[in-house]
Amino acid sequence: MGIVKPNRISLLLTIAFGVPLCQIVTAQTEEEPLLNAAAQRSPAVATVLDAPLDTPADRLAAVFTLLDLGELEVAAAVLAPVLQADLDDKGRAELVERFGTARFLNLARRDSPAGEGETAPLAGARKFARRCIEAAAKHSRDPKRIAQLVVQLNDSAADVRNAARVDLAVTGTAGAQACLEALAEESDETRRANLMLALTKLRPEVDPLVMAVLADGNGHFLRDAAELAGHTGMLDAAPLLAAIAVDTRNDPAVAAAAQNALTKLNLSQADLTEARGLLLGEIRRLEASVPPSQLPDESSELWWTLSPDGHLHSQQLPIETQRMFAIARLARTLAALPQATQEDRQTALLYAYQLARKFGQPLPPELEQMAQSVDVAELSHVMGEAIRHGQIAAATSCAELLGERGDIAALTSFDARPAPLARALRHPDRRLRFAALQAVMKIAPPRSFPGASGVPKALWRFAAGAGSPQAVAASSFSGRASEWAGKLRALGYDAVPATTGREALEVSIQSPRLALVLLDSDIGRPRLREVLYQLRAAESTAQVPIAILSSPHNLDRAQRLAENDFLLLAFARPHSPEAFESIVTQLGDLCTAICSRDERMQQATDALQWIAKLQTAGHHYDEFVRESDVASRTLFVPELLEPTLEVLSVLGTANSQRTLIELASTASMPADTRQQAVEAFANSVERFGKLLSPTEISVQFDRYNASESAPRETQKILGQLLDILEGKPPTTP
Repeated sequence: MGIVKPNRISLLLTIAFGVPLCQIVTAQTEEEPLLNAAAQRSPAVATVLDAPLDTPADRLAAVFTLLDLGELEVAAAVLAPVLQADLDDKGRAELVERFGTARFLNLARRDSPAGEGETAPLAGARKFARRCIEAAAKHSRDPKRIAQLVVQLNDSAADVRNAARVDLAVTGTAGAQACLEALAEESDETRRANLMLALTKLRPEVDPLVMAVLADGNGHFLRDAAELAGHTGMLDAAPLLAAIAVDTRNDPAVAAAAQNALTKLNLSQADLTEARGLLLGEIRRLEASVPPSQLPDESSELWWTLSPDGHLHSQQLPIETQRMFAIARLARTLAALPQATQEDRQTALLYAYQLARKFGQPLPPELEQMAQSVDVAELSHVMGEAIRHGQIAAATSCAELLGERGDIAALTSFDARPAPLARALRHPDRRLRFAALQAVMKIAPPRSFPGASGVPKALWRFAAGAGSPQAVAASSFSGRASEWAGKLRALGYDAVPATTGREALEVSIQSPRLALVLLDSDIGRPRLREVLYQLRAAESTAQVPIAILSSPHNLDRAQRLAENDFLLLAFARPHSPEAFESIVTQLGDLCTAICSRDERMQQATDALQWIAKLQTAGHHYDEFVRESDVASRTLFVPELLEPTLEVLSVLGTANSQRTLIELASTASMPADTRQQAVEAFANSVERFGKLLSPTEISVQFDRYNASESAPRETQKILGQLLDILEGKPPTTP
């Protein structure tokens, strides 16, 4: 029966682990009675302890055997020096490779106390096991090691090749990428066969990479990918395989490999009709998949693409984004089919524009060429489909392209209904609406068109959109509404309190810069459900985030209302500043249609400049000045002063002249601003004559007469205004 030999073990531990001899001797002295007792009690334990314990691997082998025997205390004693040893990552990885991950996971689970207040029998084992597993994972993904394994796949010795396949099988995606890229460069049939054999062991990690090759590969690489997809039963690859099989541009060997793969998938031989049906079916299936609001925020995976040089590239993308990329890839393949229909081309362009606008993806060369070749009518149809399917980024890109074409056909309709570009002038999405307006300004239609009334409305709304984002806080209790509005102002919002549902609706719908709405669940006149319905029905508020702040007994009802609207949230009424701020932050994160302050400022500037240009050059828009009172408000936005003065000088309304003369007469305004107002007023009077009433003109004379004690600068400006009113040339300032 074996006994512990402390002297020999102490010496070996000192050499193997670098542990000071005095510590080992002390530890062995303390453990010797335990180990001797265990060895005398059990022949199996004695056999384990008699085996060499010279290396960490020897000791771990003994530990695992002792754990199987249920000897926790003895295992802990044998494991203790290993936990103290200073192993490097390579040594830890070798241990995992020898014993397997499952053994280390079991070891980690032993590091837990048996009861409250007790210490774990294998204290420290969890940390040690985790570090070993992490080292093994890192080692398995080491590019140099993987490259060496790929080379060994074509070794002359069968056992070396087999060992390399086994080792590659645990490398996952990294190994799959290395093998596929080697396959792309390999020309020897035998060597390619060895690489493909290894790839069959790398499913499912290899599947997304093979899909990338099927979409963009060529030559023998594409042929091998098709064979691999068929051999491994990749049903998801069927649409791409069918497209490869019927594409007359492919080498006959590639097409034959794709047809054979379809046969292995138990599918019929593909023809053009079959290939088109498979591609369209997969596109429709992906379009109908889980909407983004129902996906976890953290859901993301690697998306793989193949570059022209045969290298695979990946990027971490959310699941919903990957879905869009997959649809775009299928649509591009659909448009490349022989005898592709106009509808196929439009589908490809739609998704290509969506990616180009939303994710910064460049348009593939073949689609770029296709986009240049389509006529305005077809591009308008693509835009209409994009709007219908809610693909706002694609619709925005189409609007910009139609503006660049500058063709009135983009606004022409043969059924008296507005064309897609004209309909977009009233779309809830601000960026799409602005892109449509910008396109109309570039086209500069010489005559009216269906939907033309949306142009002046959009112009004035964008002109009024500059400034701080606005918010509405509505509650039947005025104190609560005012409290919420105050908190919103502290968070940077231009907040307006409302005490009835009607008041909340009026303020919200009329606001050109509304960012969010807070509604008390007890709001009345009308009640909550009707307020929500009207807010969603109105173009200007259809995409504005709304929060219902509910009383406890109404919270369930509020949450049910929010179930089918991802821009509607329901919360219990917050009772702390932190809770209130959290709600506002969540609303802000929801809205992607609200532009930044700088973007809205630029839109307002452009809109005012377009208004001035249209008024100067003449236009065919009816009731263009109906909402021109906006200019009297933008006048006091410093960044918009000059374009607003230009607008006021060419509007030709009594209110515009009144606004200019009031601005010039206000002593508190800067002298330069007042002088600019005088010049704008002079231009207006010269162009349209005096539009002020006799009473208003009389008031201006009274102002001049009362300015005897005013600064000389004010007297000069007031004198200039009188000269303009009397038809005299204004005096030089």
